[in-house]
Amino acid sequence: MFLSGNPVNMDNTMTRNKGFTLIELMAVVAIVSILAVIAIPVYLDYVVRSKVSEGMVFVAEAKTSVSEYYYNIKKMPINNVKAGLPPDPNDYGSHKFIRRLQVSTATLPVVITVTFKLPGTNADNKQLQLVGDTQGGILSWTCSSPADSGISINQAPPNCRG
Repeated sequence: MFLSGNPVNMDNTMTRNKGFTLIELMAVVAIVSILAVIAIPVYLDYVVRSKVSEGMVFVAEAKTSVSEYYYNIKKMPINNVKAGLPPDPNDYGSHKFIRRLQVSTATLPVVITVTFKLPGTNADNKQLQLVGDTQGGILSWTCSSPADSGISINQAPPNCRG
């Protein structure tokens, strides 16, 4: 039975249309927006960290080469050539994420400095260093981020976070 155009049940109560109100939809959009604002920077750091980690796998080959030189010759290689790496530190254009890799013995027993190629991120042209230590005749490595030109702590792999 209908009175004045409103649907009425037999017990004289009005029925309600099913669906969402504008206020409910706006609340859902606000909640999703807040989650996106939090999640997007975290995700972008994760993407950079994964690319840096992939580059560090490539750097592990250089670390192995330096270690072999040290254990065979009983001293550190002074440059890329002695370490069995390409002579030009900038000769890594074929690698997706490595711009430059250099072996140096200027200050410590040995430092492998890697500069990353990550265009469009704040980690582009930033560095990580593998620092070798030869205490007790055993070569051990630590990863660090240079203070002035290093990758931020939240974008570095877990073993490079100090």
